[in-house]
Amino acid sequence: MLALPFGRIGATLGSAHMMPIERKAFRALFILLLMLSFAVAGLSQCRFPSSRVGRTITFSFVPENTASGTILHVTVQFEGNSRGFEQIEIPVEWAGEKLHAVSNLRALSSSTTIDDSGSGEKTIRYRPDFSVVLAYDLSKDWAGPLVHPYQFHPVVMPDYFEINGDNALVVPKLPRGALITANFDFHALPSGWSLATSFGASNDRGEYCQTSSGERDEVLFHALLAAGDFRIQRFRIGRRDAVLAVRGKWTFTDGQAVEEIRKIVGIVRDFWRDDHFPYFLVTLKPYDQDHGSGDGSAFTNAFWIYMSRLDPFETQLTQLAHESFHAWNPFRMGPYESYRAFDWFKEGFTQYYAYKLVYLAGMMPLSAYVESLNRDLRLYPGSADPYIRGRGIALWLDGEIRRESKGKKSLNSVMLDMVHGVDKPLTLERILQTAGRYLTPAARRQFEGAANQGDVLLPAADAALPGCAALGVSMEELPVFDLGFDFAASRLANRVIGVREDGPAWRAGLRDGQKLTQLSVYNGQPDRLATFTIDAGGQPQVIQYYPRGKSVTAPQYRLDLAELTARPGSCLSR
Repeated sequence: MLALPFGRIGATLGSAHMMPIERKAFRALFILLLMLSFAVAGLSQCRFPSSRVGRTITFSFVPENTASGTILHVTVQFEGNSRGFEQIEIPVEWAGEKLHAVSNLRALSSSTTIDDSGSGEKTIRYRPDFSVVLAYDLSKDWAGPLVHPYQFHPVVMPDYFEINGDNALVVPKLPRGALITANFDFHALPSGWSLATSFGASNDRGEYCQTSSGERDEVLFHALLAAGDFRIQRFRIGRRDAVLAVRGKWTFTDGQAVEEIRKIVGIVRDFWRDDHFPYFLVTLKPYDQDHGSGDGSAFTNAFWIYMSRLDPFETQLTQLAHESFHAWNPFRMGPYESYRAFDWFKEGFTQYYAYKLVYLAGMMPLSAYVESLNRDLRLYPGSADPYIRGRGIALWLDGEIRRESKGKKSLNSVMLDMVHGVDKPLTLERILQTAGRYLTPAARRQFEGAANQGDVLLPAADAALPGCAALGVSMEELPVFDLGFDFAASRLANRVIGVREDGPAWRAGLRDGQKLTQLSVYNGQPDRLATFTIDAGGQPQVIQYYPRGKSVTAPQYRLDLAELTARPGSCLSR
Protein backbone atom coordinates (compact mmCIF):
# COMPACT_ATOMS: atom_id res chain seq x y z
CA MET A 1 0.00 0.00 0.00
CA LEU A 2 1.24 3.53 -0.75
CA ALA A 3 1.81 5.01 2.68
CA LEU A 4 2.32 8.77 2.48
CA PRO A 5 3.61 10.85 5.42
CA PHE A 6 0.76 13.37 5.50
CA GLY A 7 2.11 15.23 8.54
CA ARG A 8 5.19 16.35 6.65
CA ILE A 9 3.20 18.07 3.89
CA GLY A 10 2.37 21.01 6.12
CA ALA A 11 5.88 21.12 7.50
CA THR A 12 7.33 21.59 4.05
CA LEU A 13 4.85 24.25 2.92
CA GLY A 14 3.84 26.10 6.07
CA SER A 15 5.10 29.42 7.39
CA ALA A 16 4.42 31.36 10.59
CA HIS A 17 4.56 34.70 8.77
CA MET A 18 1.53 34.79 6.45
CA MET A 19 -1.04 37.37 5.51
CA PRO A 20 -4.70 36.19 5.81
CA ILE A 21 -5.04 35.77 2.07
CA GLU A 22 -1.83 33.77 2.01
CA ARG A 23 -3.12 31.57 4.81
CA LYS A 24 -6.29 30.90 2.85
CA ALA A 25 -4.31 30.03 -0.28
CA PHE A 26 -2.01 27.81 1.74
CA ARG A 27 -4.95 26.08 3.40
CA ALA A 28 -6.58 25.39 0.04
CA LEU A 29 -3.32 24.02 -1.32
CA PHE A 30 -2.81 21.89 1.79
CA ILE A 31 -6.32 20.40 1.50
CA LEU A 32 -5.77 19.73 -2.20
CA LEU A 33 -2.51 17.94 -1.52
CA LEU A 34 -4.03 16.02 1.34
CA MET A 35 -6.92 14.84 -0.85
CA LEU A 36 -4.45 13.90 -3.58
CA SER A 37 -2.41 11.94 -1.07
CA PHE A 38 -5.46 10.00 0.12
CA ALA A 39 -6.44 9.33 -3.49
CA VAL A 40 -2.97 8.05 -4.34
CA ALA A 41 -2.85 5.92 -1.20
CA GLY A 42 -6.12 4.38 -2.32
CA LEU A 43 -4.73 3.39 -5.69
CA SER A 44 -2.92 0.37 -4.31
CA GLN A 45 -5.42 -2.10 -2.94
CA CYS A 46 -3.11 -5.07 -3.46
CA ARG A 47 -1.30 -6.53 -0.48
CA PHE A 48 2.01 -7.71 -1.85
CA PRO A 49 4.16 -10.14 0.17
CA SER A 50 7.50 -8.94 1.45
CA SER A 51 10.44 -9.95 -0.72
CA ARG A 52 14.10 -10.37 0.05
CA VAL A 53 15.04 -10.36 -3.63
CA GLY A 54 16.67 -7.01 -4.33
CA ARG A 55 14.91 -3.69 -4.35
CA THR A 56 11.10 -3.65 -4.46
CA ILE A 57 9.34 -1.37 -6.97
CA THR A 58 5.53 -1.16 -7.03
CA PHE A 59 3.45 0.16 -9.92
CA SER A 60 -0.25 1.05 -9.99
CA PHE A 61 -2.25 1.74 -13.16
CA VAL A 62 -5.49 3.69 -13.61
CA PRO A 63 -6.86 4.32 -17.15
CA GLU A 64 -9.06 7.35 -17.73
CA ASN A 65 -10.94 8.48 -20.85
CA THR A 66 -10.95 12.26 -21.14
CA ALA A 67 -12.19 14.75 -23.71
CA SER A 68 -8.66 15.07 -25.09
CA GLY A 69 -7.94 11.35 -25.19
CA THR A 70 -7.19 8.34 -23.04
CA ILE A 71 -4.68 8.67 -20.22
CA LEU A 72 -3.06 5.87 -18.25
CA HIS A 73 -2.19 7.24 -14.80
CA VAL A 74 0.82 5.46 -13.32
CA THR A 75 2.28 5.62 -9.82
CA VAL A 76 5.60 4.06 -8.86
CA GLN A 77 6.79 3.51 -5.29
CA PHE A 78 10.18 2.36 -3.98
CA GLU A 79 12.32 2.78 -0.90
CA GLY A 80 14.85 5.59 -1.09
CA ASN A 81 18.52 5.04 -0.37
CA SER A 82 20.62 6.38 2.49
CA ARG A 83 22.15 9.15 0.34
CA GLY A 84 18.82 10.84 -0.33
CA PHE A 85 19.23 11.15 -4.10
CA GLU A 86 19.51 9.01 -7.25
CA GLN A 87 18.65 9.01 -10.94
CA ILE A 88 15.46 7.78 -12.53
CA GLU A 89 15.12 6.58 -16.11
CA ILE A 90 12.34 7.86 -18.37
CA PRO A 91 11.48 6.07 -21.64
CA VAL A 92 12.42 8.34 -24.55
CA GLU A 93 13.28 5.77 -27.23
CA TRP A 94 12.54 2.14 -28.01
CA ALA A 95 13.10 0.02 -31.12
CA GLY A 96 14.42 3.10 -32.92
CA GLU A 97 11.29 5.16 -32.22
CA LYS A 98 11.43 8.47 -30.34
CA LEU A 99 8.90 8.45 -27.50
CA HIS A 100 6.94 11.36 -26.03
CA ALA A 101 4.27 9.43 -24.15
CA VAL A 102 5.34 10.28 -20.57
CA SER A 103 3.96 13.54 -19.22
CA ASN A 104 3.08 15.24 -15.94
CA LEU A 105 5.90 13.52 -14.04
CA ARG A 106 5.69 14.59 -10.41
CA ALA A 107 6.58 13.59 -6.87
CA LEU A 108 3.77 12.60 -4.49
CA SER A 109 5.92 11.79 -1.47
CA SER A 110 6.89 14.72 0.73
CA SER A 111 10.37 16.24 0.59
CA THR A 112 10.86 14.72 -2.87
CA THR A 113 11.99 16.83 -5.81
CA ILE A 114 12.71 16.03 -9.46
CA ASP A 115 15.21 18.10 -11.41
CA ASP A 116 14.56 19.30 -14.96
CA SER A 117 17.87 18.25 -16.48
CA GLY A 118 17.99 15.74 -19.29
CA SER A 119 15.15 13.91 -20.99
CA GLY A 120 15.98 10.24 -20.46
CA GLU A 121 17.39 10.57 -16.94
CA LYS A 122 16.55 12.89 -14.07
CA THR A 123 17.89 13.24 -10.56
CA ILE A 124 15.44 12.93 -7.68
CA ARG A 125 16.11 14.03 -4.10
CA TYR A 126 14.23 12.82 -1.06
CA ARG A 127 14.44 12.19 2.65
CA PRO A 128 17.02 9.37 3.07
CA ASP A 129 15.66 5.86 3.67
CA PHE A 130 12.02 6.94 3.26
CA SER A 131 9.46 5.71 0.77
CA VAL A 132 9.46 7.57 -2.57
CA VAL A 133 6.25 7.89 -4.59
CA LEU A 134 6.23 9.30 -8.13
CA ALA A 135 3.36 9.69 -10.56
CA TYR A 136 3.12 10.31 -14.28
CA ASP A 137 0.72 9.98 -17.20
CA LEU A 138 0.97 7.90 -20.36
CA SER A 139 -0.93 8.77 -23.52
CA LYS A 140 -0.84 8.15 -27.25
CA ASP A 141 2.03 10.22 -28.66
CA TRP A 142 1.30 10.09 -32.39
CA ALA A 143 -1.41 11.42 -34.66
CA GLY A 144 -3.57 9.21 -36.83
CA PRO A 145 -4.27 5.46 -36.91
CA LEU A 146 -2.33 2.63 -35.32
CA VAL A 147 -0.03 1.40 -38.08
CA HIS A 148 3.59 0.24 -38.17
CA PRO A 149 5.83 1.38 -36.41
CA TYR A 150 3.57 2.98 -33.76
CA GLN A 151 3.18 -0.35 -31.94
CA PHE A 152 6.60 0.44 -30.45
CA HIS A 153 5.07 3.40 -28.62
CA PRO A 154 2.87 2.96 -25.55
CA VAL A 155 -0.49 2.00 -27.07
CA VAL A 156 -3.09 3.68 -24.84
CA MET A 157 -6.59 3.51 -26.32
CA PRO A 158 -10.13 3.93 -24.97
CA ASP A 159 -10.78 0.16 -24.95
CA TYR A 160 -7.36 -1.21 -24.11
CA PHE A 161 -3.72 -0.50 -23.50
CA GLU A 162 -0.52 -2.41 -24.21
CA ILE A 163 2.82 -1.25 -22.86
CA ASN A 164 6.15 -2.71 -21.81
CA GLY A 165 8.92 -1.79 -19.45
CA ASP A 166 11.13 -0.36 -22.18
CA ASN A 167 8.57 2.09 -23.53
CA ALA A 168 6.42 2.98 -20.52
CA LEU A 169 7.91 2.45 -17.05
CA VAL A 170 9.70 5.20 -15.11
CA VAL A 171 12.12 3.47 -12.74
CA PRO A 172 15.15 4.17 -10.56
CA LYS A 173 18.35 3.64 -12.49
CA LEU A 174 19.69 0.17 -11.75
CA PRO A 175 22.77 -1.69 -13.02
CA ARG A 176 22.27 -4.40 -15.62
CA GLY A 177 21.78 -7.75 -13.92
CA ALA A 178 20.54 -6.20 -10.66
CA LEU A 179 18.01 -8.33 -8.79
CA ILE A 180 14.67 -6.66 -8.05
CA THR A 181 11.10 -7.44 -7.09
CA ALA A 182 8.42 -5.76 -9.23
CA ASN A 183 4.82 -5.47 -8.02
CA PHE A 184 2.01 -4.55 -10.44
CA ASP A 185 -1.37 -3.36 -9.14
CA PHE A 186 -4.17 -3.44 -11.74
CA HIS A 187 -7.14 -3.41 -9.36
CA ALA A 188 -8.40 -0.06 -10.71
CA LEU A 189 -8.99 -1.33 -14.25
CA PRO A 190 -12.53 -0.77 -15.58
CA SER A 191 -15.10 -3.45 -14.91
CA GLY A 192 -15.16 -6.01 -17.71
CA TRP A 193 -11.56 -5.50 -18.77
CA SER A 194 -9.30 -8.53 -19.09
CA LEU A 195 -5.68 -8.51 -18.02
CA ALA A 196 -2.78 -10.19 -19.85
CA THR A 197 0.84 -9.70 -18.78
CA SER A 198 4.16 -11.51 -18.67
CA PHE A 199 3.20 -12.76 -15.21
CA GLY A 200 -0.41 -13.90 -15.60
CA ALA A 201 -3.70 -13.35 -17.38
CA SER A 202 -7.32 -13.21 -16.27
CA ASN A 203 -10.78 -12.09 -17.31
CA ASP A 204 -11.74 -11.78 -13.66
CA ARG A 205 -9.96 -10.08 -10.77
CA GLY A 206 -8.00 -13.08 -9.60
CA GLU A 207 -4.78 -11.94 -11.28
CA TYR A 208 -5.01 -8.19 -10.74
CA CYS A 209 -2.21 -8.16 -8.14
CA GLN A 210 0.97 -9.49 -9.75
CA THR A 211 4.54 -9.76 -8.49
CA SER A 212 7.78 -11.11 -9.94
CA SER A 213 11.36 -11.29 -8.71
CA GLY A 214 14.50 -11.68 -10.79
CA GLU A 215 16.95 -9.73 -12.91
CA ARG A 216 16.08 -6.14 -13.79
CA ASP A 217 15.59 -6.74 -17.52
CA GLU A 218 13.44 -9.83 -17.08
CA VAL A 219 10.96 -8.43 -14.58
CA LEU A 220 10.96 -4.77 -15.66
CA PHE A 221 12.21 -3.80 -19.10
CA HIS A 222 11.10 -6.98 -20.89
CA ALA A 223 7.74 -7.16 -19.12
CA LEU A 224 4.64 -7.04 -21.36
CA LEU A 225 1.56 -5.45 -19.78
CA ALA A 226 -1.83 -5.37 -21.54
CA ALA A 227 -5.43 -4.89 -20.43
CA GLY A 228 -8.77 -4.11 -22.03
CA ASP A 229 -11.36 -5.79 -24.22
CA PHE A 230 -9.22 -8.86 -24.82
CA ARG A 231 -10.68 -12.33 -25.19
CA ILE A 232 -8.68 -14.71 -23.01
CA GLN A 233 -8.12 -18.17 -24.52
CA ARG A 234 -6.31 -20.69 -22.31
CA PHE A 235 -4.52 -23.71 -23.78
CA ARG A 236 -1.36 -25.78 -23.36
CA ILE A 237 1.85 -26.10 -25.35
CA GLY A 238 3.07 -29.56 -24.49
CA ARG A 239 2.93 -29.71 -20.70
CA ARG A 240 2.96 -25.93 -20.19
CA ASP A 241 0.16 -23.40 -19.74
CA ALA A 242 -0.34 -20.77 -22.42
CA VAL A 243 -2.74 -17.90 -23.07
CA LEU A 244 -3.89 -16.08 -26.19
CA ALA A 245 -5.20 -12.60 -25.44
CA VAL A 246 -6.91 -11.44 -28.63
CA ARG A 247 -9.04 -8.45 -29.58
CA GLY A 248 -10.72 -7.34 -32.77
CA LYS A 249 -12.41 -9.21 -35.64
CA TRP A 250 -10.41 -11.47 -37.95
CA THR A 251 -10.81 -13.74 -40.96
CA PHE A 252 -9.89 -16.68 -38.69
CA THR A 253 -11.28 -17.87 -35.37
CA ASP A 254 -9.57 -17.56 -32.01
CA GLY A 255 -9.37 -21.37 -31.95
CA GLN A 256 -7.53 -21.47 -35.28
CA ALA A 257 -4.99 -18.93 -33.98
CA VAL A 258 -4.50 -21.04 -30.84
CA GLU A 259 -3.74 -24.15 -32.92
CA GLU A 260 -1.18 -22.34 -35.07
CA ILE A 261 0.51 -20.88 -31.99
CA ARG A 262 0.57 -24.28 -30.31
CA LYS A 263 2.28 -25.87 -33.33
CA ILE A 264 4.86 -23.15 -34.01
CA VAL A 265 5.93 -22.54 -30.42
CA GLY A 266 5.96 -26.30 -29.91
CA ILE A 267 8.39 -26.97 -32.79
CA VAL A 268 10.72 -24.22 -31.53
CA ARG A 269 10.73 -25.73 -28.03
CA ASP A 270 11.34 -29.16 -29.53
CA PHE A 271 14.35 -27.78 -31.40
CA TRP A 272 15.87 -26.50 -28.16
CA ARG A 273 14.74 -29.59 -26.22
CA ASP A 274 13.44 -27.22 -23.58
CA ASP A 275 9.95 -26.29 -22.40
CA HIS A 276 10.95 -24.71 -19.11
CA PHE A 277 8.34 -21.94 -19.15
CA PRO A 278 6.05 -21.30 -16.19
CA TYR A 279 3.49 -19.77 -18.53
CA PHE A 280 3.41 -18.24 -22.01
CA LEU A 281 1.36 -15.34 -23.37
CA VAL A 282 0.60 -14.22 -26.91
CA THR A 283 -1.29 -10.98 -27.48
CA LEU A 284 -2.92 -10.40 -30.87
CA LYS A 285 -4.21 -6.98 -31.95
CA PRO A 286 -5.20 -5.44 -35.31
CA TYR A 287 -3.54 -2.54 -37.04
CA ASP A 288 -5.89 0.12 -38.38
CA GLN A 289 -5.46 -1.20 -41.93
CA ASP A 290 -6.79 -4.13 -43.92
CA HIS A 291 -3.73 -5.72 -45.55
CA GLY A 292 0.00 -5.94 -45.77
CA SER A 293 1.56 -5.35 -42.37
CA GLY A 294 2.57 -7.40 -39.34
CA ASP A 295 5.00 -7.25 -36.46
CA GLY A 296 6.01 -9.34 -33.47
CA SER A 297 8.26 -8.73 -30.47
CA ALA A 298 9.46 -11.05 -27.73
CA PHE A 299 9.12 -10.31 -24.02
CA THR A 300 9.43 -12.17 -20.73
CA ASN A 301 7.24 -15.29 -21.04
CA ALA A 302 5.37 -13.56 -23.85
CA PHE A 303 5.29 -11.94 -27.24
CA TRP A 304 2.93 -9.68 -29.08
CA ILE A 305 1.59 -9.80 -32.61
CA TYR A 306 0.15 -6.85 -34.54
CA MET A 307 -1.27 -7.57 -38.00
CA SER A 308 -3.61 -6.15 -40.60
CA ARG A 309 -7.29 -6.88 -40.05
CA LEU A 310 -7.99 -8.99 -43.14
CA ASP A 311 -4.72 -10.89 -43.46
CA PRO A 312 -4.70 -14.64 -42.71
CA PHE A 313 -2.90 -15.81 -39.60
CA GLU A 314 -0.52 -17.87 -41.77
CA THR A 315 1.25 -14.64 -42.71
CA GLN A 316 2.58 -14.47 -39.14
CA LEU A 317 3.97 -18.00 -38.77
CA THR A 318 7.61 -17.14 -39.44
CA GLN A 319 7.31 -14.07 -37.22
CA LEU A 320 5.85 -16.28 -34.50
CA ALA A 321 8.72 -18.74 -34.85
CA HIS A 322 11.26 -15.90 -34.91
CA GLU A 323 10.04 -14.35 -31.67
CA SER A 324 9.73 -17.73 -29.96
CA PHE A 325 13.31 -18.56 -30.97
CA HIS A 326 14.52 -15.38 -29.26
CA ALA A 327 13.68 -16.93 -25.89
CA TRP A 328 16.97 -18.83 -26.36
CA ASN A 329 18.85 -16.66 -28.84
CA PRO A 330 19.96 -14.53 -27.08
CA PHE A 331 18.05 -14.67 -23.78
CA ARG A 332 19.29 -18.12 -22.69
CA MET A 333 22.83 -17.81 -23.99
CA GLY A 334 24.35 -15.72 -21.22
CA PRO A 335 24.50 -12.03 -20.20
CA TYR A 336 25.40 -9.51 -22.87
CA GLU A 337 26.24 -5.81 -22.88
CA SER A 338 24.23 -4.59 -25.85
CA TYR A 339 21.43 -6.13 -27.88
CA ARG A 340 22.77 -4.38 -30.99
CA ALA A 341 26.21 -5.99 -30.71
CA PHE A 342 26.62 -8.84 -33.26
CA ASP A 343 22.90 -8.59 -34.07
CA TRP A 344 23.63 -10.54 -37.28
CA PHE A 345 23.84 -13.54 -34.96
CA LYS A 346 20.88 -12.70 -32.72
CA GLU A 347 18.53 -11.61 -35.51
CA GLY A 348 19.95 -13.24 -38.62
CA PHE A 349 20.49 -16.73 -37.20
CA THR A 350 17.05 -16.52 -35.61
CA GLN A 351 15.59 -15.61 -39.01
CA TYR A 352 17.37 -18.57 -40.61
CA TYR A 353 15.76 -20.99 -38.18
CA ALA A 354 12.36 -19.30 -38.22
CA TYR A 355 11.83 -20.10 -41.91
CA LYS A 356 13.52 -23.49 -41.77
CA LEU A 357 11.56 -24.78 -38.77
CA VAL A 358 8.22 -23.62 -40.19
CA TYR A 359 9.03 -25.38 -43.46
CA LEU A 360 10.21 -28.59 -41.77
CA ALA A 361 7.01 -28.62 -39.71
CA GLY A 362 5.04 -28.83 -42.97
CA MET A 363 3.51 -25.38 -42.51
CA MET A 364 5.22 -23.69 -45.49
CA PRO A 365 5.43 -24.98 -49.09
CA LEU A 366 8.91 -25.82 -50.34
CA SER A 367 8.52 -23.25 -53.12
CA ALA A 368 7.82 -20.51 -50.59
CA TYR A 369 10.79 -21.54 -48.48
CA VAL A 370 13.12 -21.50 -51.49
CA GLU A 371 11.78 -18.14 -52.62
CA SER A 372 12.42 -16.66 -49.16
CA LEU A 373 16.02 -17.87 -49.36
CA ASN A 374 16.50 -16.47 -52.85
CA ARG A 375 14.98 -13.13 -51.87
CA ASP A 376 17.48 -12.68 -49.03
CA LEU A 377 20.40 -14.06 -51.05
CA ARG A 378 19.70 -11.46 -53.74
CA LEU A 379 20.12 -8.78 -51.10
CA TYR A 380 22.97 -10.45 -49.21
CA PRO A 381 26.00 -9.12 -51.15
CA GLY A 382 26.79 -5.74 -49.64
CA SER A 383 23.80 -5.72 -47.28
CA ALA A 384 24.16 -4.28 -43.77
CA ASP A 385 20.76 -5.59 -42.69
CA PRO A 386 21.44 -7.98 -39.76
CA TYR A 387 18.50 -10.22 -40.71
CA ILE A 388 19.74 -10.72 -44.27
CA ARG A 389 23.45 -10.78 -43.50
CA GLY A 390 23.00 -13.16 -40.56
CA ARG A 391 20.75 -15.52 -42.51
CA GLY A 392 23.38 -15.73 -45.26
CA ILE A 393 26.13 -16.50 -42.74
CA ALA A 394 23.96 -19.11 -40.99
CA LEU A 395 23.15 -20.83 -44.29
CA TRP A 396 26.83 -21.08 -45.21
CA LEU A 397 27.89 -22.14 -41.70
CA ASP A 398 25.27 -24.88 -41.51
CA GLY A 399 26.47 -26.33 -44.81
CA GLU A 400 30.16 -26.15 -43.84
CA ILE A 401 29.65 -27.91 -40.52
CA ARG A 402 27.57 -30.65 -42.12
CA ARG A 403 30.19 -31.15 -44.85
CA GLU A 404 33.13 -31.22 -42.43
CA SER A 405 31.41 -33.66 -40.05
CA LYS A 406 29.97 -35.77 -42.89
CA GLY A 407 26.47 -35.00 -41.67
CA LYS A 408 27.04 -35.85 -38.01
CA LYS A 409 26.96 -32.23 -36.83
CA SER A 410 25.26 -29.04 -37.98
CA LEU A 411 24.61 -25.45 -36.98
CA ASN A 412 22.14 -26.93 -34.48
CA SER A 413 25.17 -28.21 -32.53
CA VAL A 414 26.56 -24.68 -32.25
CA MET A 415 23.27 -23.20 -31.08
CA LEU A 416 22.80 -25.85 -28.39
CA ASP A 417 26.40 -25.37 -27.24
CA MET A 418 25.73 -21.64 -26.85
CA VAL A 419 22.75 -22.34 -24.58
CA HIS A 420 24.72 -24.89 -22.56
CA GLY A 421 27.28 -22.12 -21.89
CA VAL A 422 24.68 -19.76 -20.41
CA ASP A 423 26.92 -19.13 -17.39
CA LYS A 424 29.41 -17.31 -19.67
CA PRO A 425 28.93 -13.83 -21.18
CA LEU A 426 27.51 -13.78 -24.69
CA THR A 427 30.29 -12.19 -26.75
CA LEU A 428 31.44 -12.22 -30.35
CA GLU A 429 34.59 -14.09 -29.32
CA ARG A 430 32.53 -16.84 -27.70
CA ILE A 431 30.34 -17.22 -30.82
CA LEU A 432 33.42 -17.49 -33.05
CA GLN A 433 35.11 -19.99 -30.73
CA THR A 434 32.00 -22.16 -30.37
CA ALA A 435 31.40 -22.39 -34.13
CA GLY A 436 35.12 -22.68 -34.82
CA ARG A 437 35.31 -26.02 -33.05
CA TYR A 438 33.30 -27.53 -35.91
CA LEU A 439 35.24 -25.89 -38.78
CA THR A 440 38.54 -26.38 -40.58
CA PRO A 441 41.12 -23.60 -40.03
CA ALA A 442 40.37 -22.22 -43.51
CA ALA A 443 36.60 -22.20 -42.93
CA ARG A 444 37.13 -20.62 -39.51
CA ARG A 445 39.01 -17.73 -41.12
CA GLN A 446 36.17 -17.29 -43.63
CA PHE A 447 33.62 -17.21 -40.83
CA GLU A 448 35.65 -14.63 -38.89
CA GLY A 449 35.96 -12.49 -42.01
CA ALA A 450 32.18 -12.52 -42.47
CA ALA A 451 31.60 -11.65 -38.80
CA ASN A 452 34.25 -8.93 -38.50
CA GLN A 453 34.59 -7.43 -41.99
CA GLY A 454 31.27 -8.29 -43.59
CA ASP A 455 32.77 -10.70 -46.13
CA VAL A 456 30.14 -12.47 -48.25
CA LEU A 457 29.97 -16.26 -47.87
CA LEU A 458 28.61 -18.35 -50.73
CA PRO A 459 26.66 -21.43 -49.62
CA ALA A 460 27.09 -24.90 -51.05
CA ALA A 461 24.35 -26.45 -53.16
CA ASP A 462 23.08 -28.66 -50.34
CA ALA A 463 23.43 -26.08 -47.56
CA ALA A 464 19.75 -25.09 -47.57
CA LEU A 465 18.29 -28.61 -47.26
CA PRO A 466 20.90 -31.37 -47.03
CA GLY A 467 19.98 -34.39 -49.11
CA CYS A 468 17.40 -32.52 -51.18
CA ALA A 469 18.30 -33.77 -54.66
CA ALA A 470 15.69 -31.49 -56.19
CA LEU A 471 17.54 -28.37 -55.04
CA GLY A 472 20.47 -26.88 -56.93
CA VAL A 473 22.31 -23.58 -56.64
CA SER A 474 24.01 -21.33 -59.19
CA MET A 475 25.49 -17.84 -59.31
CA GLU A 476 23.28 -15.40 -61.20
CA GLU A 477 23.34 -11.75 -62.18
CA LEU A 478 20.25 -10.23 -60.57
CA PRO A 479 18.77 -6.78 -59.95
CA VAL A 480 18.55 -5.72 -56.31
CA PHE A 481 15.13 -4.73 -54.94
CA ASP A 482 15.07 -0.93 -54.92
CA LEU A 483 11.96 1.26 -54.85
CA GLY A 484 14.03 4.37 -55.44
CA PHE A 485 12.57 6.46 -52.62
CA ASP A 486 12.09 6.43 -48.85
CA PHE A 487 9.21 4.00 -48.64
CA ALA A 488 8.91 3.86 -44.82
CA ALA A 489 8.80 7.65 -44.43
CA SER A 490 6.45 8.04 -47.40
CA ARG A 491 3.97 5.47 -46.07
CA LEU A 492 3.81 7.19 -42.69
CA ALA A 493 3.41 10.66 -44.22
CA ASN A 494 1.03 9.57 -47.02
CA ARG A 495 3.18 11.48 -49.47
CA VAL A 496 6.25 10.69 -51.56
CA ILE A 497 9.55 11.41 -49.80
CA GLY A 498 13.18 10.95 -50.81
CA VAL A 499 12.93 10.14 -54.54
CA ARG A 500 16.39 9.55 -56.05
CA GLU A 501 16.91 10.85 -59.58
CA ASP A 502 18.96 7.78 -60.51
CA GLY A 503 16.31 5.32 -59.34
CA PRO A 504 13.29 3.52 -60.81
CA ALA A 505 10.72 5.66 -58.95
CA TRP A 506 11.96 8.84 -60.67
CA ARG A 507 11.94 7.17 -64.08
CA ALA A 508 8.36 6.00 -63.50
CA GLY A 509 7.15 9.51 -62.56
CA LEU A 510 7.11 9.64 -58.75
CA ARG A 511 8.18 12.98 -57.29
CA ASP A 512 8.70 14.34 -53.79
CA GLY A 513 5.55 15.81 -52.28
CA GLN A 514 3.02 13.82 -54.32
CA LYS A 515 0.11 12.65 -52.15
CA LEU A 516 -0.07 8.85 -51.82
CA THR A 517 -3.58 7.42 -51.61
CA GLN A 518 -2.89 3.71 -52.27
CA LEU A 519 0.15 1.47 -52.59
CA SER A 520 0.98 -2.18 -53.25
CA VAL A 521 4.55 -3.45 -52.83
CA TYR A 522 5.96 -6.99 -52.69
CA ASN A 523 8.87 -6.29 -50.38
CA GLY A 524 12.18 -7.73 -51.56
CA GLN A 525 10.80 -8.90 -54.92
CA PRO A 526 12.16 -6.86 -57.83
CA ASP A 527 10.20 -8.90 -60.38
CA ARG A 528 6.78 -7.99 -58.94
CA LEU A 529 5.17 -4.72 -60.00
CA ALA A 530 5.05 -1.97 -57.39
CA THR A 531 1.84 0.04 -57.73
CA PHE A 532 1.22 3.53 -56.33
CA THR A 533 -1.83 5.74 -56.66
CA ILE A 534 -1.21 9.46 -56.25
CA ASP A 535 -3.57 12.42 -56.10
CA ALA A 536 -2.92 14.43 -59.27
CA GLY A 537 -4.94 17.59 -58.88
CA GLY A 538 -7.93 15.79 -57.42
CA GLN A 539 -7.73 12.91 -59.89
CA PRO A 540 -6.19 9.51 -59.05
CA GLN A 541 -3.13 8.60 -61.10
CA VAL A 542 -1.67 5.07 -61.02
CA ILE A 543 2.10 4.66 -61.35
CA GLN A 544 3.56 1.17 -61.76
CA TYR A 545 7.13 -0.02 -62.17
CA TYR A 546 9.48 -2.88 -61.34
CA PRO A 547 11.55 -1.94 -58.29
CA ARG A 548 14.87 -2.94 -59.80
CA GLY A 549 18.14 -1.40 -58.73
CA LYS A 550 21.72 -2.19 -59.68
CA SER A 551 22.55 -5.80 -60.52
CA VAL A 552 24.60 -8.03 -58.23
CA THR A 553 25.98 -11.54 -58.53
CA ALA A 554 24.30 -13.76 -55.96
CA PRO A 555 23.60 -17.47 -55.39
CA GLN A 556 20.09 -18.62 -56.25
CA TYR A 557 18.42 -21.94 -55.53
CA ARG A 558 16.40 -23.69 -58.21
CA LEU A 559 13.90 -26.53 -57.78
CA ASP A 560 13.94 -29.53 -60.10
CA LEU A 561 10.24 -30.43 -60.06
CA ALA A 562 10.80 -33.80 -61.76
CA GLU A 563 13.35 -34.81 -59.13
CA LEU A 564 11.09 -33.52 -56.37
CA THR A 565 8.27 -35.74 -57.65
CA ALA A 566 10.57 -38.74 -57.87
CA ARG A 567 12.02 -38.28 -54.36
CA PRO A 568 9.48 -36.25 -52.36
CA GLY A 569 10.88 -37.09 -48.91
CA SER A 570 14.46 -36.06 -49.61
CA CYS A 571 13.78 -32.38 -48.97
CA LEU A 572 12.54 -32.87 -45.42
CA SER A 573 15.94 -33.80 -43.99
CA ARG A 574 16.88 -31.90 -40.84
